Amino acid sequence: MRSAAGDRYVRTRATRTFVSLTGPAGNIGDALIRRATLAWALGTSDELVVYTGDSPDVWLRQLGVPDDATVLRSKRSVARWLWMLATAPARPVLVFEAGEVPLHKGNGLREFVFLAETVIVRLKGGVVVRPPRGIRSPSNPSTWLHARAARLSQVALWRDAASAALVGGGVVAPDIGFAAAKGHPAAEARDELIVSLRGSRPMPGDEWIEAVRLTAEAAGLRVRTVVQVREDEPRARELADALGGDFEAWGDTDSVAHEENLRARYSRARLVISDRMHVLVLAAIDGAAPAELVPAPTRKITDAFAAVGIRDITLDAANARSSDMQEFLTTQLGRSGHIGERVDAARRRLDELEQQVRETIRMKRA
Repeated sequence: MRSAAGDRYVRTRATRTFVSLTGPAGNIGDALIRRATLAWALGTSDELVVYTGDSPDVWLRQLGVPDDATVLRSKRSVARWLWMLATAPARPVLVFEAGEVPLHKGNGLREFVFLAETVIVRLKGGVVVRPPRGIRSPSNPSTWLHARAARLSQVALWRDAASAALVGGGVVAPDIGFAAAKGHPAAEARDELIVSLRGSRPMPGDEWIEAVRLTAEAAGLRVRTVVQVREDEPRARELADALGGDFEAWGDTDSVAHEENLRARYSRARLVISDRMHVLVLAAIDGAAPAELVPAPTRKITDAFAAVGIRDITLDAANARSSDMQEFLTTQLGRSGHIGERVDAARRRLDELEQQVRETIRMKRA
């Protein structure tokens, strides 16, 4: 800006945004929500500082981290992150990563550090943003510390009502993965039923296999198993053999190319069956009907989809007969129109929230 004397310029100190984007390159769902988190941070300051933990180079490409960002790698750089935060120019922005927040007993120290970061930014007149998150394994003192930090943040969003209640209330919002919703082929252009299950669960039983196979046959769909998390690859191979379907390996393909291949598959699917939340989110935003069909499902998927108005996509397979499972899956096949409407509404809501975040930052710096 021009000085009062009019013969020189006074330069203001550059603004700085910090964003945490950790995650394994072998998990496409993590990449989806971290990339959406980065989108909320881009353009909010002159300088962008990104913490990625121990992630490999391909992770930066997968998320689209700008070349001019300051990237801090490995846990050894945490001290530098904290120093840059403490010495940042006035009114910095701190954006925490979206996703699941484990608050078990071993996380008390980590939550204390996050609370300290929040306090530092607030004392410097800055803005703290917590995109939609879900709490897992709550225990004290971790939950108490997390709740204090959330209440000190100008923006604290929760992807399910249960998580909001644990911290004493807050705004329930769609999982940030729904921000990537796009146009997709009509149902008549879709000819596959896709399955992607956790490798850590037991292999589904004979009635489950029969229900999925018969549902696909009745709908004229080809069965394909895919891998969205690298550790699930052996299970996908087993399922393809049991179902008589095609197996889509991850193999040596890098994460960027594999994600493109996977999204293309979801765009050809009418139904996607999984017990991984972001398999079903990706399926839904690419136009397929999502279905969770496993024994003893957790509330995680049910609650997060309910937050965007999508209900009844889960069936506990523990005591269900093959006919019950077929009826459930057939019902899901007919819900693509309703699910598409809710997905579009979720994307619009996330667009509104992003604009609110940017306006909050702008007003703080006005």
